[in-house]
Amino acid sequence: MENLTVEEITQAVGGKLLCGDPQTVISYISIDSRDIQENTLFTPIIGERVDAHKFISQVFEAGAKAAFTSRGEIVDRSKPHILVENTEAALGDLAVYYRSKFPVPVVGITGSVGKTSTKEMIAAALSSRYNVLKTAGNQNSNIGVPLTLFRLGPEHEIAVVEMGISDFGEMDALVRFAGPRTAVVTNIGVAHIGILKTQENIMNEKLKIAQNFQPGQPFYLNGNDPMLKIAASNYPENARLFGHAENGKQCDFTYYAKDMYIRDGMEHFTFVWPQGETQVVIRQLGVHNVNNAVVAMAIAMEYGIDPETAAGGLYGYEGVAMRQQINHLKDGIKVIDDTYNASPDSIKSGIEVLKLLDNPGRKIAVLADVLELGDMSRQCHYDTGCFVAQSGIDEVVTVGEEMKALVEAVREHAPHMLASNFSCNADAAEYLKKIVKPGDAFLVKGSRGMRQEEIVKALKEYLS
Repeated sequence: MENLTVEEITQAVGGKLLCGDPQTVISYISIDSRDIQENTLFTPIIGERVDAHKFISQVFEAGAKAAFTSRGEIVDRSKPHILVENTEAALGDLAVYYRSKFPVPVVGITGSVGKTSTKEMIAAALSSRYNVLKTAGNQNSNIGVPLTLFRLGPEHEIAVVEMGISDFGEMDALVRFAGPRTAVVTNIGVAHIGILKTQENIMNEKLKIAQNFQPGQPFYLNGNDPMLKIAASNYPENARLFGHAENGKQCDFTYYAKDMYIRDGMEHFTFVWPQGETQVVIRQLGVHNVNNAVVAMAIAMEYGIDPETAAGGLYGYEGVAMRQQINHLKDGIKVIDDTYNASPDSIKSGIEVLKLLDNPGRKIAVLADVLELGDMSRQCHYDTGCFVAQSGIDEVVTVGEEMKALVEAVREHAPHMLASNFSCNADAAEYLKKIVKPGDAFLVKGSRGMRQEEIVKALKEYLS
C-alpha cells in the first residue's frame, strides 16, 4: 500500500479526527488485531459475536499507528482516532478513494461456483505479459475486496478481483469499490439460496457486476449455463459467451473449447476464437476448468496477449490449495482435496473430476453438509444425491445431518451403491481407513464449516 496521511484518510471517509497527529503516515490497513504491521490503521469490525473495538488498546500496544472508531472512545490520545459512523462502511469508502489513485483496469469475477479458480487462471494468463494484482485467497466480500484494493501499487498494470455476494445489494457496493472494466460470470447455482431465495434472484444480483458498463465493454457470460445464455440477450453490446462445444455440436459462442481430451493427467483442448484456433493444455481436470481456461484466454487476448503466450501462462498454473488438489499416496491411492468449500454445483463438478481419474480401483466420494441453503437444504441435498446415484461411482461416505437426505436419494435411486452417514469427521476417517484398498481414489468435499481437511489429513497420515 502506498502511504496515506491520517488527515487524507479522515477526509476520504468523511470522518472526524478525535485526537492524534493528522500527518501520521499509514501504509497498511488491518481488520485483524493479530495482524499489525508498520504504520497500520486498525479497522475494528463489529461482527455478530465480537465487536473488535475492544481490541483497539491491544493493537496500539502492538504498534498500530491509528484506528477507526464508531464508538467515540479514546484509548490513547497520542494515537489518531478517526470517528466514523460505521467502520465497515469507512473501510469501503477508503478503498474507493485509494482505488482512484491507480487507474489500472480491473477484471471483476463473480458466479456461484469457480470464482477463485477462474480468478487464478485469468491472472496466470495475464501474468504472461503484465504485473497483475489478484485477490488473495477468496477475499471477495464487502471487507475482502477493499483489502485487495489496498494492495494496489504503482507497479501493478492490471487487477483481477473476485467479487462474491450472499445477499441483496452487496454487488452494488463491490462494484463501487472495484470499478471493473471487464467482468465475468462463471455460472448460476444455488449457493446462498437460503438468503436470495431463487436462482433468478441469484442471477440478477450477480449480473449487477456490469451495471455501470458502457456499450462495448466486454461482459463474459458462461454460455453453457442455460440462465446466463438467455440473459446475454439483455446485453447485446457487451455480452460475449464462452464455454465448450458439447457432444460435437456446432458452437455459436464467441470463445469456446472443442476436441477436449485427457492425456498424462492433463486436459487438452482446442481454443477457438473468431479469427482462429490454438491448442491449450491445463493441469486441472474437468470441463468446468476448461471453461475457466477459455475465459482466461479470451481476457488475455482482450488485453493484447497473443493466444500462444496466454496458453503458456495457463500451462504454468498448478492450482489452488484445497481446491481439487490431487494427492498421490502409496499403493496408487489418490485423494482429491476439494475441502475449501462446497455447494451442490461444486459437488457435481468434483464428482466429474473423480470420474476422470485413471485409477484402477474404486471411486469413492466423501461428502459433508453444504451449509447456508436455508429452507432449500433438504431438497438440494436430495437432488445432489440423485446426481451421485447416476454418476457411476462406487461409494459415497457422508458426514453431517443434512447429508442424510443425499444418502436417502442414493439408496432410492442406486440401491447397489454403498452409501453411509457419520456424525463426525473422526468416525468417517476411521471407516475410510478400514475400507481403503490399493488403487482407490477419493474425493473429499464439504462446506468450510465442516472442516473436511481433517479427513484428508487423516488419510495422508495413514497412507504415508
